[in-house]
Amino acid sequence: MIARTPPRVYASVVLPVAVLLAAAAVQPWLAPSDLMRDSQVIAARHDAASPAYGLVSNLGIVVLVLSSGAAATARLILRDARAPWPGLLLWMAVLSLVLALDDLLLLHEAATFAPWTGAVVAAAYGFAFLRFVLAFRSLIVRGLDVGLLLLAVGSFGVSAATDLAVAATQASVLVEDGAKLLGLVAWSAFVLRAVLAASRRAGASTSTHTSTRGSIGTAPMPPRKTVADGAADATIVRDSSAQVKNR
Repeated sequence: MIARTPPRVYASVVLPVAVLLAAAAVQPWLAPSDLMRDSQVIAARHDAASPAYGLVSNLGIVVLVLSSGAAATARLILRDARAPWPGLLLWMAVLSLVLALDDLLLLHEAATFAPWTGAVVAAAYGFAFLRFVLAFRSLIVRGLDVGLLLLAVGSFGVSAATDLAVAATQASVLVEDGAKLLGLVAWSAFVLRAVLAASRRAGASTSTHTSTRGSIGTAPMPPRKTVADGAADATIVRDSSAQVKNR
């Protein structure tokens, strides 16, 4: 199932994230955490604003929004496709949008709510994701990119474990937020490839349906006559006319 996804897809997910992390670590202008953390948190800490604050985090939000829009558009176009594709696309669109809003509004950190809200929000996300996997497990295992999904889940797990177990340093921020970014990119790639798979399946189904309708509802065409057939018909007509005259 992991080998089902071409190596170039894994490379297109991992390499851009690795390049961003390396650039954030070696650039001399800002602390890596200023680029990796949420922009509003960094702006509040410095009591100033900058387009560079939270740049890497904001890129993750953009990727999620793009994947959500792709899944929602495919859901509208393929609303009459065979189940469970429409439901899968709708779930993917909603989950991606919720993750983007969460990262944008810091809901997972309970920025504007009671202290216990963060745990409730995290539990709700976990339950929704588990519900998604269980609802479409056969389709995911049979035809989608399980490797990308496992990479996303593993990356989110590394990010959460680093946040809970490791004291905040520049290195730990790179690991925590870098793993989160890798998870977001892997999830978005999983969604986009599912959209492509749904489009291919729907196109194949439409072609088969059209071909079947044509073969059943259209009368067979008579064979075309050749020049030899025409000459033979003319001979038969002349012979019949001669026989009538003789009588």
